[in-house]
Amino acid sequence: MLSFVVDRNLGLPACDEPWTTLLAAAGITATESTDLAGIDRALAHHQPDIAYVPAPSLHRLLRSGDDHYRGLAIATSKFTGEPRQTSVLVVRRDDPATGLDNLAGAQCGYINTSCTSSYFAPAILFTGQPPMHFVAVPPWQGQIDAVVAGRVRATMVLEDVWKTTPENASTTRIVARYDNCRPPVVLVSESLDKASCATLLEALITWAPDWKGVYGAFKPFYYADVHGFFHDLDQVTECSR
Repeated sequence: MLSFVVDRNLGLPACDEPWTTLLAAAGITATESTDLAGIDRALAHHQPDIAYVPAPSLHRLLRSGDDHYRGLAIATSKFTGEPRQTSVLVVRRDDPATGLDNLAGAQCGYINTSCTSSYFAPAILFTGQPPMHFVAVPPWQGQIDAVVAGRVRATMVLEDVWKTTPENASTTRIVARYDNCRPPVVLVSESLDKASCATLLEALITWAPDWKGVYGAFKPFYYADVHGFFHDLDQVTECSR
């Protein structure tokens, strides 16, 4: 059986029907995890045949000279249908901050150190400025709730997430944005046979995600979709956790 590791935070229910039956018929066994450091180690050791991970995980592999995996599919924004999203820096509605200068050294909620929107987006925005201090919080709406509750002063979260709950506009404010985020990608081993790749790609691009989820439907992966974002990542030294 082929192994498929999935970042559970990304919303692909690979261990639920109809995915379990579909994947089993293709000879694929899926496992879900929120241990992104563990997933990245597994990728570095070429353990899974297939993975669904944040785009920076692919960048990390390519930057190290590891071309064992290639992109098969990429998620999209559910609002635009394009493989590009915006991450917004939000604070409480009553916070006096008006921009990045007011938040240097502040506590910033993030999901994990592979997260495009909550970790790498602020790293890119704060390049050349005093960094924020990162505090792990629950993902997506949980990040915004942590800001409203005062657990952290700010967070960067996908604007798609922020817009999904209208109340966020009355409890928080957007003070900065990064417009070049790229959604997560499905990676496959370069040695994976063409028939398996074709079966999996067909299943991915015909799947209709629940609107309540974070991401929209999948599209076939093209390196051009991530090239600009990977260039931005190349300019950044890893921000403090």
